Amino acid sequence: MARPAKAASIIRIEGKSHRTKKELAIRERGEKGLLTGKAMIETAEVKNDKAAHLEFLRLKPLLKAIEKYDEIYGAGVRRYCLTKSKLDDADREVLELKKELEQLRNDKKDFQEAKDIAEYYRLITRMEDTITKREQMCKGYRAEMIDFEKEYCMTIKSALRAIPKKPETKTNSLKEALGG
Repeated sequence: MARPAKAASIIRIEGKSHRTKKELAIRERGEKGLLTGKAMIETAEVKNDKAAHLEFLRLKPLLKAIEKYDEIYGAGVRRYCLTKSKLDDADREVLELKKELEQLRNDKKDFQEAKDIAEYYRLITRMEDTITKREQMCKGYRAEMIDFEKEYCMTIKSALRAIPKKPETKTNSLKEALGG
């Protein structure tokens, strides 16, 4: 499997490459052509969600550092931030439910009569089912976040692959027509 193409800035930093200055200039123009030049926008939906807002603020300097703080990536980043917020909420719910279940198990002595014991086990079973459902929801959010991360990463890689590595060579159509 071939490695993804390196960005022109990375090639320049490394200081060694088989590419010519002309090839690097074409590559840099291609990379710049992929960006809109507009800064990423934090929508009201993300701003109003505290966890999503904090995640957006965490990603902002990282994206600026790699020169990807561009609106072309904005939609994916905003969805990622909102999904992270949902995951945090769901994880908190699971922890609270587990604490309540543990408290219910510690209070078993309060359910001594036969009808109370049956109710006690029904409550335990419902709580465990609810916890399992919430954990499945968390698993779904995590999978969704991984998909966002992969897609986001693949978008960058595919954008870099779209940049021509070598300058186009001009062919002489007369020579081609004559077979030489």
